[in-house]
Amino acid sequence: MKINKLYALLLASGLGSFAPLVLADDTVDVGAVNVAGKQSLGNGHMIKEESAKARSTVTKEAMDQMAPTANAVDKLKYTPGINVSSSDATGLSGTSFTMRGMNSDQVGLSSDGFPINDSGDYAIYPNLMGDSENFSEVFVTQGSSEADGPHIGSSGGNIGLVSMRPTKDFGVFVKQSVGSNNLRKSFARLNTGDLGGFKTWVSASHTEGDKWKGKGTLRADKVEWNTLFEDGNGNSTNAIFKYNKQENYNYNSVSKAQFQTQGRRVDYSESTVFKNGSVSQSYKLNRNPFESLTASVTQRFQLRDDLSLTFNPYYVWSNGGSFSGQTATTLSSSSSKAGNYDLRGLPSGSYYRPSWTETWRPGMTTKLKWDLNEEHSLDFGYWYERARQRQTQPFIGIKGNGAPENVWGDYNGSDQLVDRNGATVQGRHQYTVTPAQKLWVQDTWQATPDLTLTGALAYQHVERDGNNLGSLTDKPEKRNVRYHEFLPSFNAKYQIDPNNQAFYNVTRNMRTPPNYVLYNKGDSISLKPELSWNQELGWRYSEDNMALSATLFYITFKDRQISTTDLNGDYVVANVGEVKNRGLELEWSGLLPHNFNYYASYTYTKSEQMDDLTNKNVLLPTSGKQLVNVPENMFNLSLGYDDSRYYGNVVGKYVGAFYGDLTNDEKISGRTVFDLNAGIHLPVDKKVLKSATLRFSMLNVFDKEYLASTRTVSFNSVKTNGLAPSTAYYNVGEERTAMVSLEAAF
Repeated sequence: MKINKLYALLLASGLGSFAPLVLADDTVDVGAVNVAGKQSLGNGHMIKEESAKARSTVTKEAMDQMAPTANAVDKLKYTPGINVSSSDATGLSGTSFTMRGMNSDQVGLSSDGFPINDSGDYAIYPNLMGDSENFSEVFVTQGSSEADGPHIGSSGGNIGLVSMRPTKDFGVFVKQSVGSNNLRKSFARLNTGDLGGFKTWVSASHTEGDKWKGKGTLRADKVEWNTLFEDGNGNSTNAIFKYNKQENYNYNSVSKAQFQTQGRRVDYSESTVFKNGSVSQSYKLNRNPFESLTASVTQRFQLRDDLSLTFNPYYVWSNGGSFSGQTATTLSSSSSKAGNYDLRGLPSGSYYRPSWTETWRPGMTTKLKWDLNEEHSLDFGYWYERARQRQTQPFIGIKGNGAPENVWGDYNGSDQLVDRNGATVQGRHQYTVTPAQKLWVQDTWQATPDLTLTGALAYQHVERDGNNLGSLTDKPEKRNVRYHEFLPSFNAKYQIDPNNQAFYNVTRNMRTPPNYVLYNKGDSISLKPELSWNQELGWRYSEDNMALSATLFYITFKDRQISTTDLNGDYVVANVGEVKNRGLELEWSGLLPHNFNYYASYTYTKSEQMDDLTNKNVLLPTSGKQLVNVPENMFNLSLGYDDSRYYGNVVGKYVGAFYGDLTNDEKISGRTVFDLNAGIHLPVDKKVLKSATLRFSMLNVFDKEYLASTRTVSFNSVKTNGLAPSTAYYNVGEERTAMVSLEAAF
């Protein structure tokens, strides 16, 4: 796909709380680079929230003081309710998290109002987020989805990324970061200023670094563009474009036994591997090339004083994949017909077989807001999306040094294996079309000056139209399934006094099964959607120098879905029945004398399986057990200093023990990890150089060795009722990593 010059218009308003705040009545110039002189609560990790649901916001100030190469989701690592783990500090490798007992593929992720979870399996890929330097804030609603949320895979909660507004004045911002393991990132952004009512910024970046364990590098190039037009009468247009291209090497996950005997540095083989060798464990084959483009246009029309209309068309294209499976596929000289292919006479040997996906995803959200009077408003909306995914597993030749002939799996050339009939051999060849739509209405009523009530009803309809085009194991076959539900919600907010606020909300959510259930022999095409009821009861207290919030949550799941992988590394899904998540979240931030500040958060999560699970006709004792990968306790404490010129903070985060199997026989110990951040705002003359800041960050200061999260789930890690054990694999916490960055605004 060629990237042509894009010149479109876009609106940045509406979409409820999903709509970017960038075009709301915002008097803060979020395009400003330097926030020196403004002492905020907890260095920007907590703001005064007004929504009738649990919500936490990380401001640009806080993001700037964290690791400079971290992606937007990494910036939420200290937020209550969410446990973020990343393979390394580059911001380019795998990022996963749990939130209130939900995995990252159960939480909606939106950027400026449009969804960026994978449309097939709902995975979150860092390359689709863009550079964190271009966000004004990142927020998370930990449990409650929105009536207008453009997601089909969200069991509750949403993470929202909000882009910076272009500034009215011309300016240039540059930033250079370097760090451990040859990590380096160069970033530049140009603001054009106001040109005939149009304000635009354009940015570009290059990030590169070596893996901290094993061999291989990670590198990515990004280009982003944001144009804003406002006519002064309430009408506005905002266009956002992002392009990314990366070529990464993967990290190997490890079992608990491997970690205990070999340590955290075990990874793929570093030796030269030839065609007839053990190619699957070579770092040269475990690659992850990916290219993506996202574009959105948000147009807001103020039809009259009490009526506004918002359109938000968007388009997501992505193309890439990763080496799949524990062993490379080998064809022997005795191979004959297999599935859809005639393999007779083909050369024997091993092949690089990446799991490849290309996605085309256009969509549109429309919203009409009608203010009946000062106390009462109605919202009507419609969302439609038609995602298409082509998923293949080509057989690509391996060179004599063990590297693939071509790492890009969509290349249909001489590097790919063809059968006797000239057909390109595929380990899988699937084409899925997913039309999705949602219709909703929302009524907001300020019953009294202190009490606000909101009720909403949404109807969501999703279709999975699957076409298996034939593979080594399957003949061509078409499958189709539909899912649809009514999704009501209600919330209430009561302002007790100027300092105290209480809220309650309840929402129903539907998570459509991932697309691979259409094709997997072990999954049922009739797999039911995951349904959940989310309830929250919360209280907030705020004053000038302190803020405190407490939230109780209770989530019930019906037909809870757990994603894992089989022996070939392909994803499968299991229905573990009814699950109940309940817990408490606390957040506390404030200012101390002598320019000191603090921020603390605590989360308790009990994620209880209510049913015994049957696997391979064996009943497993899972009832009453904690769900996998969910720590019961998390605590974070930060102590900081900021006198407008110097700043610094030390952050300690404790993550409690969690399990890697559904029967709770394999327990992973908890850990406490400390991070350090410091910086100085350099003196400048303000004539040419507007600001300059030198920053330093160190992750895992005491070099703690730990398993960070579960990557693949085990049903039972010890023999149970005659069923042989399976192995869970884990992501490994990164070693101590230091980074320095110098930034300047002109």
